[in-house]
Amino acid sequence: EKEMMFRRVSKIGVFRMSSLARSTSLAPSYSPNYLQVNGTANSENVVKKKSDEINIGYSTPQTQQATESEVEAWLQGPVGLMPEVAAEYAERLVADGFDSAASISLLSVQDLERRRIRTGHAMTMLERVDALVPIANELENSQETEHKGPRFFDFATIKEHVKVEDAIEAVEEAFGKLAQGQVDVPLPMHIGINETDEYGPGDCHIKGGYVSGAPTFTVKLAMVSFYKNLERGLPPGAGVFVVVCAKTGATLAVMQENRYLTDLRTGAAGALAVKYLTRGDQDKTIAFIGCGQIAKNMARASHAVKSNFEAVAFDPNRPNCEAFASTMSEELGLSFEAVSSAHEACRRADIIFTQTPGGATVLERRWLKPHATIIASGSDQPTKQELPVDLISHSKYVADLTRQTAKVGELRSAIQAGAMTIDDVHAELGQIINGEKPGRTSDNELIVVDLTGTGGQDAAIGSVAWSKLSKLP
Repeated sequence: EKEMMFRRVSKIGVFRMSSLARSTSLAPSYSPNYLQVNGTANSENVVKKKSDEINIGYSTPQTQQATESEVEAWLQGPVGLMPEVAAEYAERLVADGFDSAASISLLSVQDLERRRIRTGHAMTMLERVDALVPIANELENSQETEHKGPRFFDFATIKEHVKVEDAIEAVEEAFGKLAQGQVDVPLPMHIGINETDEYGPGDCHIKGGYVSGAPTFTVKLAMVSFYKNLERGLPPGAGVFVVVCAKTGATLAVMQENRYLTDLRTGAAGALAVKYLTRGDQDKTIAFIGCGQIAKNMARASHAVKSNFEAVAFDPNRPNCEAFASTMSEELGLSFEAVSSAHEACRRADIIFTQTPGGATVLERRWLKPHATIIASGSDQPTKQELPVDLISHSKYVADLTRQTAKVGELRSAIQAGAMTIDDVHAELGQIINGEKPGRTSDNELIVVDLTGTGGQDAAIGSVAWSKLSKLP
């Protein structure tokens, strides 16, 4: 009887034979909560588990595969487990091929117990298995939303529900795929708004990208450097994300993020540089040169991958610097000290973040410790430069996207000065994430990471934001 049921299940693709073949000791007992036996779902061809008997049921679970992070989110949300427990269970389930509501529903409580899942947790998982609905499946079933047009999310809603911690894993995956050629990311488009008596000055950057296999792609408009807005009591920038269904091409959402999501994905890239290119626990002190919103997200993201550090901060605007130090110290529970010069910040730091307007270089090579890691994110136009050429040319240089940094990043100035060529680039960040090229290989090497911001990052954070915001009423 069990063998017949297994053949039926395999025929409709609810469960993959390879998952069962991995371990006979962990093979399910074929007593599903909800199991479709024939090609359609009705009261005569759907079986339901109740104790050890198979009875008639009326619904089938989702067969769409979920990612490990989606399984983990289900375990934390509907199932109600602690994050560390959810992460542990999700890894075990996905490793054994149980990555959909349908496949998990094939398991009994005893099957889950054999996977070192507690009895109470196992019972709740099986009761709430139908709540495991992957993003791609939600998008597939979003025709009504698409017909009505895109959903609009304002700044306050986005800021409340999307955090920098949400971005790190997605941006890491995007960088890895970018290095493998699996991200379509055109070079940025730039519109300059020249200054007149009534309008400007300002800039508009248009970026976007698609990560292969993702359910959405994103196009972003980022408005920056509208400095006269400060006289009007307005911020100097704004931004909009347009998130599009990768299956139908329908616009799913317009997000008035006002650079919030941009800053999150930039912070996530900074955290990955800390994760892969610093000396781990040996690096005790982080410096922040430039203390605006990007610096705050660099600090938050760094804390997500490096829980214990002390920080020093410098900004020419002393009140702004002191406010940054006070805010981040209170928020993260770490020591943040406002210092009087960039020289002092660099002299004390093992890791240095620079996020300034890029109108002039902000540090000198002779100020740095021999093992310093400099993570620069202020240059994203051909007119900007934060780091001196002699620093870039005497460091292990890592780009987020070489063909982009050669045009608008720190690498551009070194190439123009004749101090470097593209061949001098050690690696792109995604190549280090993938293990294709080494990161730090010595405790005494100077490393520069040039973050100009890629459309792949925008695509990643756009997909993350949609996955969270689309669930709101």
